[in-house]
Amino acid sequence: MPARRLARHLLAAAVGATLAVTLAACSGGGASDSGSGAEAANDRDGARSEAVAPGSAEDAVTGAAGAVGLAEAPEEAINRELITTGDATLAVEDPFEAAEQIADLVETAGGRVEARDERAGTDDEPGSASMTLRIPADRVSATLDALDKLGEVRDRHVETVDVTGTAQDLDARIAALRTSTDRLRELLADADRTADLIEIEAELATRQAELDSRVSERSRLSDEVAMSTLNVEIVAEGTPAAQAQPGGFLGGLSAGWSALVKTFNVVVLVLGAIIPWLALGGLVLLVVVGVRRQLAKGEPDGPAPVTAEPEPVEP
Repeated sequence: MPARRLARHLLAAAVGATLAVTLAACSGGGASDSGSGAEAANDRDGARSEAVAPGSAEDAVTGAAGAVGLAEAPEEAINRELITTGDATLAVEDPFEAAEQIADLVETAGGRVEARDERAGTDDEPGSASMTLRIPADRVSATLDALDKLGEVRDRHVETVDVTGTAQDLDARIAALRTSTDRLRELLADADRTADLIEIEAELATRQAELDSRVSERSRLSDEVAMSTLNVEIVAEGTPAAQAQPGGFLGGLSAGWSALVKTFNVVVLVLGAIIPWLALGGLVLLVVVGVRRQLAKGEPDGPAPVTAEPEPVEP
């Protein structure tokens, strides 16, 4: 019995020692693994910090913006070429005085009056005026706002057309034509045969005419871009043009009645212009008929009819 107990104690001690060694080895391996994991994490953080160095983020954003065309967007927006046109109706007490004020306003804004038409008032219709204005493109909105101070703006319409593509195409054509004409002049200077001279001169004249046409077209386009066109109709207050037109059935009835009255006035005017000519034509016709009758009465009678003698009867 004592021997068995001693054997059990020795076995238990051996098992306990084995478990202690195993646990120590596992803990050491875990520490080494955690240490290597920490070192790997530190290495990754260092790599990230090197990848995102100061100034590199801004370069990356700029590169991405340039890749999608965002970096050039502000410059393209500045270089856009736009043609602006507008129409407005202004109701005032005195159209002529308002036209003078608008002309002064446009000259102050750096523009000019391209066309001006003034119509004096009559018993049936008050006076009115119409103006075609050329205004710097950046002063169109300010000019339209200034019209509100002169009278009542009944309606306005502003339209903008982008002609950037047309302008770029013209610029490219003009550059190519200039290069071509310069080359033809060089060939003309080096030509030594009459046939070559004639052929080069003819081609040079054609290219030069096309170049002049393109340059003139580009100048007109640049002027339309720089100076916007604004058409202003100035009417007197209380006139049908200045009053708001009714809509619906009443508007159609009013428009139809106005058209009927205008048509009747036109018919009366035409009849008034034709009647004097009809009277004159009738008088001439009566004179011609009377002369013909008088001539017919004065003509001599024709020769008497010849009577046939009876033939003698034989016995």
